[in-house]
Amino acid sequence: MERQARKESMLIPVMVILVTMYVISGILLLLLAFLMYRMDLAEPVVNGAIIAIYIIAGFFGGFLMGKRAGVKKYLWGLLMGALYYGVLLLVGVVLHQGLNGEPVHLLSTMVLCLLSATAGGMIS
Repeated sequence: MERQARKESMLIPVMVILVTMYVISGILLLLLAFLMYRMDLAEPVVNGAIIAIYIIAGFFGGFLMGKRAGVKKYLWGLLMGALYYGVLLLVGVVLHQGLNGEPVHLLSTMVLCLLSATAGGMIS
């Protein structure tokens, strides 16, 4: 019974932290857009910045979830990374009416999200 209550009590924090991850991503993407407008950044720089944004958002989400969970922090971080990537993938599929991208990019983005959030959970 206690286990069921713990699962139910973690739903709200998971959702709040997931939204926080997307707020962090949104703020950093707005900053990147501003820098692109003002500085005429090259494509490799923009791609690197987008990867860094995935890593930063994933790390903070895993860190916050690890602090909240207290036990098995790396698994909670992994869950947050999976949820973050899952929503990214779902939105991409809906907006582009199908998978739009190379499998290597989809896989590498998934690995970045999972590993950064797991690392955040482990460090928390």
